[in-house]
Amino acid sequence: MRRPTLALLATATLLAACSSDDNTATPTTEPPPSTTAPVPTTTTAAPGYQASITRTEYGIPHIVADDWGSLGFGQGYAFAQDRACTLLDQIVKVRGERSMWFGAGDGDENLHSDLAYRHLHLWDGADDLFADQPDEILEMVTGYAAGFNAELAEEGPHGWCEGADWVQPITTTDLCANMRDILLFASSGVLIDQIATAEPPAPAEAGPTDTATLDSTAAAGVTAMPDLTGTAADALGSNGWAIGSALSEGGGGMLLANPHFPWEGEKRLWENQLTLTNGELNVYGVTLTGTPGVLIGFNDAVAWTHTVSAGHRMTLYELDLAAGDPTTYVYGDETRAMEGEDVSVDVLQPDGSIETVTRTMWSSHYGPMLDLPFGWTTEKAYTLRDANIDNNDFIGQFLDMDRATGMDEFIEAHRTWNGIPWVNTMATSADGRAWYADTAATPNLSPDAIAGWQAAVAAGGTASLVLGSGAILLNGSDPANEWVDDSSAARPGILPFDQQPQLERDDFVFNANDSHWLANPAAPLTGYSPMTGPENSAQSARTRMNALLLTDPSVRGDDGLMSLADLQGAWLSNRALHAEIARDQVVKLCDDQGVVLVQDKPFDITPACDVLRDWDGRLNPDSTGAVLWREFLAQFSGADLTQGGGVFYTVPFDAADPINTPNTVADNTTVVNALAQAILVLGERGWPLDIALGDVQFDGRTVTDPLGLPGGTNREGAISIVSCCSGANTLGPLGDRDQPGYPVTFGNSFVMTLEFGADGPHAEAVLTYGQPDDPENPDFTAQMAMFAGKEFRPIRFTPGDVEANAAGATQVVTGERAG
Repeated sequence: MRRPTLALLATATLLAACSSDDNTATPTTEPPPSTTAPVPTTTTAAPGYQASITRTEYGIPHIVADDWGSLGFGQGYAFAQDRACTLLDQIVKVRGERSMWFGAGDGDENLHSDLAYRHLHLWDGADDLFADQPDEILEMVTGYAAGFNAELAEEGPHGWCEGADWVQPITTTDLCANMRDILLFASSGVLIDQIATAEPPAPAEAGPTDTATLDSTAAAGVTAMPDLTGTAADALGSNGWAIGSALSEGGGGMLLANPHFPWEGEKRLWENQLTLTNGELNVYGVTLTGTPGVLIGFNDAVAWTHTVSAGHRMTLYELDLAAGDPTTYVYGDETRAMEGEDVSVDVLQPDGSIETVTRTMWSSHYGPMLDLPFGWTTEKAYTLRDANIDNNDFIGQFLDMDRATGMDEFIEAHRTWNGIPWVNTMATSADGRAWYADTAATPNLSPDAIAGWQAAVAAGGTASLVLGSGAILLNGSDPANEWVDDSSAARPGILPFDQQPQLERDDFVFNANDSHWLANPAAPLTGYSPMTGPENSAQSARTRMNALLLTDPSVRGDDGLMSLADLQGAWLSNRALHAEIARDQVVKLCDDQGVVLVQDKPFDITPACDVLRDWDGRLNPDSTGAVLWREFLAQFSGADLTQGGGVFYTVPFDAADPINTPNTVADNTTVVNALAQAILVLGERGWPLDIALGDVQFDGRTVTDPLGLPGGTNREGAISIVSCCSGANTLGPLGDRDQPGYPVTFGNSFVMTLEFGADGPHAEAVLTYGQPDDPENPDFTAQMAMFAGKEFRPIRFTPGDVEANAAGATQVVTGERAG
């Protein structure tokens, strides 16, 4: 059951929490001179907020308080010291005020953002959505806003937004709206432009769009279809391992947390420890911008991580329109009028004046209308329903996970709240249990609706094309395609917990962004709704590499068990699937062929044979041959590498052997010609064939002396991912995407390895991009050097360890409570 809300306190606190009232606390401390080494402060005893912040190496804050509100105050205060600009930028976004401060933007991108966010009502709907929350959540959110504002009042933000007019105190409404935006990362959040630009046609505009066979205009527009999952290879991803007692050297659980997130902007994870002195909470880990609590981490009893789910967080709908009226649609035996809403946005003009732009935005009963490449014609229109638009359960769920005293309580938090928005969970416990679940918010479709959708996909047309972009398209004029309400579900229309994929093992569970199917290859999960993701389907090279590392005896000790060092060694190995199963065969083909024709002229490929033969097969900074191999693989399609049975692998994917298939390099001219093309690519760039990976793969952020980095890509089958260049929705500074080589602004973020021993959890980690968002802060690059050097740092968890490794004196922060 959910923890009860005391009616009187909830009524009073709600006036402060998730409301637009001024919640600025009155600070009573002197500001610290830096974010990495706080100095002692004098405090005045008060009945208000009080928290202590001790920062250990690399600026990690350990926050201790006596009550939930004070704990939130300390967390908000510490976050503001590190990343005030990042959160303030997002608050401007969710308020729909980017155009007011920055103008319409290139291609009206700011105007589109403002129109969409106001139409989604994330900000003005936040108060009602989060009204019925347990007391500790209301207190923590209110305290977080107060602490953030207290830090702003004392010293202001550090970095790129310092002195800006739009730097203003935040409210709890702002925080709740920002959290709602986070929930939509894999649904409405990837369709902001499509929501903003959706307009009905004039009566004489475009004709029909057939659902089975697109006309040539629509077919051409398919190339402009956005990724509709939010989980594209260059968006969000992750690896997660939970290891149980059967494989753990010490018998306790072990964990690898390896989220792949952007290195710039609002999706950068932030590390901290939160402790209540009454013993109710002691949790360490990372969270997202402006989000109280810990989202990935551990306490004394459980440890967990997340990977972005392959399931679906929304359904798109195609509507048949009423004749003569493109804002009325057929629904069963009736017609329904769309709802029009005039949305106004203030836009800064080049001369400094403000003009108001008003647009009519449209919604069906499912949700907002969309401007997809298929068009809004006089006969067809498109809309969506989002499983997370009304999700007010996720903060409660994560808070109960943070304070779980064992695996049973941890699982019960999922069952009770079912508030996970878009991720899988891998968890382990001190007593050696390993648990996987995809409990992300998922549409609950009836068997008839699923069968109809599958038939539409098989027939081709729009349903098939939309699925290719990662989403589900249903006939919205047929009431049979409504989501099914189940009384056992946490919210209307979503799958209940007991119908979602779950697996508990004593050896291991894992996920690398493919579906639930192979959480452990020895125990495939089947029979679930296709809305949770595909089964019996080809796996990514990265999923296969993860599975090979988990089952490879050479990764473990002589006793067949895994130590913390073994776990770290597996991740640091920088092995890559295609190199392991194809490199030797490609070298043999290269040796056998020697010379190929390029533009009808002989072309010697033997230098490439030698480089690949001498390559160690790894993706380390000093690996020579890795760059040539990357450009060689780039000559093949994704299907060539994952499905097989074609021009690269002759043995196709086999559902009975999913980790080992496809395999066997084809003996054909396409393969050796691809190697010739890779040689030409390197030549055009002025790179020698044996150039070291670290010479061209480097930190792509705004840094003065970028470091060469290890790691690879999903295509290569690496698990240590470094990539470029998406995922940040910010107006803050971004690295130069056009630098020659492989500038990295996405990938390995917070990497944590953990084992439970007899004396508690022992963890080591690296936060690649560091705590602060200010490039002038030394901690901005300090941990990148650790990542480049393949090092971990110890996590300070116990009070004694924190005290012994403090980077400065403990800071006590206080403020008056709101209300």
